[in-house]
Amino acid sequence: MQFRKNNRLLLKKDFDCVFENPKRTKDSNFTVLYKKNSKNYPRLGLIISKKNCKLASKRNRLKRIIRESFRNNISKLKGHDIVVLNKHTTYNNDTLVLIKSLMRHWIRISKEK
Repeated sequence: MQFRKNNRLLLKKDFDCVFENPKRTKDSNFTVLYKKNSKNYPRLGLIISKKNCKLASKRNRLKRIIRESFRNNISKLKGHDIVVLNKHTTYNNDTLVLIKSLMRHWIRISKEK
């Protein structure tokens, strides 16, 4: 599957809709907020804060990892709007640790009815 423009949360109102009354999953790396949408495909929004990750190269690395993990699991996440937020220690972790963390989040979301 590809990560297309329709799989991205782009507008403030879309983010606000997720923030209104979200379900959430947390671990030591990420907080993931999600909510059912009226579409038949998932959409991803990223909030990788400069406060929690100072260097732009590290922030961009996190974004690439999250997008790739989302793209690989798009078929499991049908009909959800998802916002991923990083924690202050996330950027130091190994890529494999981050991918496993995200996989646990995707599994929790996919089990949601």
